[in-house]
Amino acid sequence: MNLKTILALGALALSALTMTAPAHAAPDCSVYTGAELMQWPAADPAWEFCWRSPRFSQPQSDGSGLELFDVTYNGHLVFDRTNVPILNVEYGPGGCGCFRDWLDAEQDFEAASDTVCNDSTSGTSGFCDANSPPQTICDCAATDTCDDNPNNACNVDIGDFRGVAAYDEGTTLELTTQTRAGWYRYTMRWKFHLDGTIEPGFGFGAVENGCTDTSHFHHGYYRFDFDIDGAGNDQMYSISDAASGLDTDLDLIDDSFDNCVAVGNADQVDADNDGFGNACDTDLNNDGVTNVIDLGVLRTRFFSNDPVADFDGDGVVNVIDLGILRTYFFAAPGPAGQGAAPTPINVEESGYADDTVAWLVEDTQTGRGYRLEPGPIDQKLTADTFDPVGFAAGDYWVLRERSTEIDDGISFGGGCAAELDDFVGGESVADEDLVFWYRFGTHHVGLDECFCGEIGPRLIPTGDWSPDPS
Repeated sequence: MNLKTILALGALALSALTMTAPAHAAPDCSVYTGAELMQWPAADPAWEFCWRSPRFSQPQSDGSGLELFDVTYNGHLVFDRTNVPILNVEYGPGGCGCFRDWLDAEQDFEAASDTVCNDSTSGTSGFCDANSPPQTICDCAATDTCDDNPNNACNVDIGDFRGVAAYDEGTTLELTTQTRAGWYRYTMRWKFHLDGTIEPGFGFGAVENGCTDTSHFHHGYYRFDFDIDGAGNDQMYSISDAASGLDTDLDLIDDSFDNCVAVGNADQVDADNDGFGNACDTDLNNDGVTNVIDLGVLRTRFFSNDPVADFDGDGVVNVIDLGILRTYFFAAPGPAGQGAAPTPINVEESGYADDTVAWLVEDTQTGRGYRLEPGPIDQKLTADTFDPVGFAAGDYWVLRERSTEIDDGISFGGGCAAELDDFVGGESVADEDLVFWYRFGTHHVGLDECFCGEIGPRLIPTGDWSPDPS
């Protein structure tokens, strides 16, 4: 099969996801070597961006995995560029020392399609329009040799596709790729949801090797070059779990974390898990207001023990609950605490998360932004028989964007630990073009390489991201 035929097949595969162009101009991917255009959904794209497979990723010679450029949601720019330029591993005593790993060597995985997948071994960016979830070393497969592992993950190579697979889940587009560095297998997934949520995920797998018999820590560093609605006017905030010191309803729950600020409810029961406690949430159909519809729902649950309609928590839905509903007629549920107020970051800084539970980046002109929440185990640095904190170097770096700071300048064979603190030079990051570096890591216990530990943050849109009509 010649190259012309292969490229034609690749274009055919891409067409399933890029059939209809939006009214505004799509990103120009020709300016990035090896990049391809993604538009999803096909009929009316919410997401548009350029993607580049690991083999073409920069900076070289180590690469940065699956790279994304000019990422837009509903016609509004989110990222100029995002990737993982730094990846390392540190072994405990008696292990194999430390390594700075690379992310440009693609590794086979399983990807099935109704069309021919364009494998990257052809010399192009490999692409597969998958008809089922791709399977990497982190997923269960028929060749799994770790059946007794509770995560049911694999430590053997599977599949014969090399490149990037896109899987349309209906409300979510998932991009998957896998790379290798020695005995390690690194899985990268990006999930783009129709509601604007973004979930980058990274898995640390390995085939059998003597080094993995020793406990070790993996660390990766996402570089998020935010350009929300353009390169300038971005402001970063940190959000902590610090208490406000106020307790309006005297139920001994600080207002910042009280799910019913004005009504005493020390038990904090929230039966429908919507963020509002039962004591101040009579919106039974969750449409944002209590009205005759909710009254009708309550009547159907009268004398039952339905936990959502039991507003006073006495175990039965009765006239007391009806009385509570009447006090909220034509009112919204709550109010509920939203945590501590965001703290603006005005000068370059770095550090460990400590009591920070999220970061927020916002365009000061449009009010659109993204809240970045760490994954539940992303920031865990509990030591085993050695201390990983100094090696990790930090959890985050807020920097002014500089073209000379796309990585820390260390490649395989050089130093191991991330050297990003040299970039923290006291420059203003208030209302500027900024970059946010985010560290994620996982602890692999020796002899347990069946655990891939797929981790990563969650990015949630804030403000009005309605489609751009232009």
